[in-house]
Amino acid sequence: MLSAGMPSGESPQHAQQYYHYLQGHQETLQVPATWQVHWLDLAWLWGFLIALAIVTVLWIWQYRSTRQKANLYPVDSFGGYTTELAGPATVFFLLFTLLLAGWAIALIVGHLVWGQKF
Repeated sequence: MLSAGMPSGESPQHAQQYYHYLQGHQETLQVPATWQVHWLDLAWLWGFLIALAIVTVLWIWQYRSTRQKANLYPVDSFGGYTTELAGPATVFFLLFTLLLAGWAIALIVGHLVWGQKF
């Protein structure tokens, strides 16, 4: 025998009521959490965006202010339409590459040692 509060499903309306009845119980299984701001997460986000903007400005400034050094190789031409010129890497590019490689190594080692936290 079914309880008086639970619909049976003998018609489409009753089936819809039963569906809502089950969904109502599913929604109450979790403990409701109050809304809050994760300030540390916001600080990391804005810090990353500020750092990205600074690096972009420095990269553009360095690219526009550095004179082209002697070419390592002559200009390559592919089919007469595409050309490529190899020049020495700048100090900024080397430092930026080292920074990105260090960040990647720190993430990988951190995840291996402490596990993935997200």
